[in-house]
Amino acid sequence: MHEIITISLSHRANHLTTQFFNCQEETLLDTNPNDSIDPSIFLYPTIDKISKTVSYSPRALLWEAKNGFGSLGKYQYVPESLDYHFNNNNSEIPPSTTANNTNIISTHPKIEKSAYQNALDIDPYNLPKLTKENTKYWSDYSKLILEPKSFNTLQNWYHKVDTPNVPDYQNLNQYGFTTYEQGVQEFNICKDDFLDYNLRLMLEQADTLQGINFITDLDSGWGGLATQLVQDVRDELPKSTFFTYAFNESDMFSGAKINHTLMRNKIKSTLALKQESDLFFPIFANSQKLSSWEIGGQTCRLLDTINSVLSQRNKEQRKSMEYITSCLVNDDQLRNVITTLYDTNYDYDYSFYSQVNKEAKSRVSSKEYHIFSNCLIIRGESDELSSQNKEGEQNKFKEFRELRTTTFKPSDTIPEEFVEKKLTSINMSTNEKSRYVFKNWNFYISKIFKLDEDREELKNEASNLVSAYEFGYYDDEDSGDDY
Repeated sequence: MHEIITISLSHRANHLTTQFFNCQEETLLDTNPNDSIDPSIFLYPTIDKISKTVSYSPRALLWEAKNGFGSLGKYQYVPESLDYHFNNNNSEIPPSTTANNTNIISTHPKIEKSAYQNALDIDPYNLPKLTKENTKYWSDYSKLILEPKSFNTLQNWYHKVDTPNVPDYQNLNQYGFTTYEQGVQEFNICKDDFLDYNLRLMLEQADTLQGINFITDLDSGWGGLATQLVQDVRDELPKSTFFTYAFNESDMFSGAKINHTLMRNKIKSTLALKQESDLFFPIFANSQKLSSWEIGGQTCRLLDTINSVLSQRNKEQRKSMEYITSCLVNDDQLRNVITTLYDTNYDYDYSFYSQVNKEAKSRVSSKEYHIFSNCLIIRGESDELSSQNKEGEQNKFKEFRELRTTTFKPSDTIPEEFVEKKLTSINMSTNEKSRYVFKNWNFYISKIFKLDEDREELKNEASNLVSAYEFGYYDDEDSGDDY
């Protein structure tokens, strides 16, 4: 086996992680050797020799603010423990003394289990319809049972239902988890338990670890926390492959209002995380139109497609994280930011960089962006798509890979509009568009980061990326030499 661990940081990231593992649960009974996945890649099997059954739990470490786990308790499903607050009794637990003289103290109101979770326990064949109103917490619709080591909680920050992606400091309603530095500081408080206990236990369950999927927000304190965490995990696992899926909100370069705190977080987190990652996927989080449940369901098509290539039972088609990396970086590790993540069946680009506006003065505005490398993943039978892409292969692509994988088998927890088409193809590429993103950032750092100690280092990193994504010749005003 070549196991892959998922580390998810933020409430929105946990919605995506939950949708992905719900899809894993959906495929557990599939046995077709040519159209099924090996569950042991992303799930840890526990075999009961007496009953001759096997149960699976996610190879996942989830980070949340306090109360962010909703009705789900850390030890709720551990048989030998008794979690008074998160028991299955819907009534409030009064502060009293139990038979074994244990004081019960309630630190926050009990969050009731959702109707969907109650139905899973009582009548799994008659589940209620999910909507954005009854999926405020990802635990409202999660299917697989998480082990206690999967729970990682911020010490100083509380989940707020009305601002789910920005935790609140000590639940005081004074300020939120909004800066890169807050995230770095918070991880330094929590990291010993994570690195020395939870991560260590998760690694011990993997025979031959292939790599780690990191899923995080960038534009809040989660970006700083993720950066510090990934750097420390890289020190622990220098030879493992890291894929980072990073949610981006709209910013001043993609049509939103100017928010300097958001831009600082985005720039610092991206530049740091891409250095530690083998591949970096900037994902657009359209939070103005979609809830976290809907964003998780939509983006699951992308995450599940890439991961299905890594875990399918068909050994001729299965590829490793290292193989996909080599397809896309094309021997230039500086170009590891995936610019395009295009779903051909839904005519949708998951990449945040597709939202970034072209510069009016840009020479490239009148032509297509140069593609440095490309990888097409086809789910199910789709020879027509294959031939269409091969037709322009010699002219457009320096390096081309075409990968086939299993049919998409979505969970019933994914919104209907994102599961109408089971066949899907994801076209991933690194292209010249990234140059204009980093060129904007280089200019922004020069103008705004005047008091930051790492200003010159950030400028140099952005400048190097501008050069890495250059192709051909540019006008003097567009060369980037003056930034």
